[in-house]
Amino acid sequence: MNEFFEVGGAQLAVRCIGDPSVGPTLVMLHEGLGCITQWSDIPDRLHSSTGLPVVIYDRSGYGRSSSGPSSYSQNFMYGEAEHPLPDLLDLLAIKEPVLVGHSDGGTIALIAAALGHVPATAVITIAAHIFVEQACINGVREITRRRGQILTGMARHHNEPATTFDRWSNVWHDAEFAKFDMRADLPKIKCPLLVLQGDRDEYATAEMIHGITSKVPHAIGRFIADCGHIAHREQPELVVAELTNFLSDVLT
Repeated sequence: MNEFFEVGGAQLAVRCIGDPSVGPTLVMLHEGLGCITQWSDIPDRLHSSTGLPVVIYDRSGYGRSSSGPSSYSQNFMYGEAEHPLPDLLDLLAIKEPVLVGHSDGGTIALIAAALGHVPATAVITIAAHIFVEQACINGVREITRRRGQILTGMARHHNEPATTFDRWSNVWHDAEFAKFDMRADLPKIKCPLLVLQGDRDEYATAEMIHGITSKVPHAIGRFIADCGHIAHREQPELVVAELTNFLSDVLT
């Protein structure tokens, strides 16, 4: 069951599994059209396999959280990493966060760890974006053509599916956002880092992993075979195994 916490004037929906104030805690950051429920049973599986508390939350304007902005600026992911995320961790007394982010959520996790907004114990990303690729723009264009169909599915998970979709779609089509590039910040990441991506990701090329591992030498990069952008949905057993093994190594 979700609880609600006021963060930066917004009511954020939060689900906690276990006590997040005790030891390392997995903090899961959803993708650009995601929310708590779209992680499905992955948080429960990770709690069972690692024994760690897990926190999942809806960013403002997503899922069951209160309304967010009607549009995003070029640096919206930097903004999410700087304020709502660390503020929520403070409210929940999370001292040793392990950031687990998918897509936009993965980018937010990388930024938060790189710039020191969050004292990350470790970071795990699934299909994170470190700059704007043509492959991603093409993928967004394709899904935008199916907007009506996508909104039908999103209505089961989001209070305001149309606003949520259009805010995300519009920023990825924005010429100013095409300048987004966080690669210069990556070398600042000092904590353990696992980078996952499907080998058939329809929104990215292999440069997303190679770009991270070239800037962060201690990072571990893994391609998941026969898998697209949402690896935790397409290959859940492999994803849970990768995360569990990684955390077993870095938290002992």
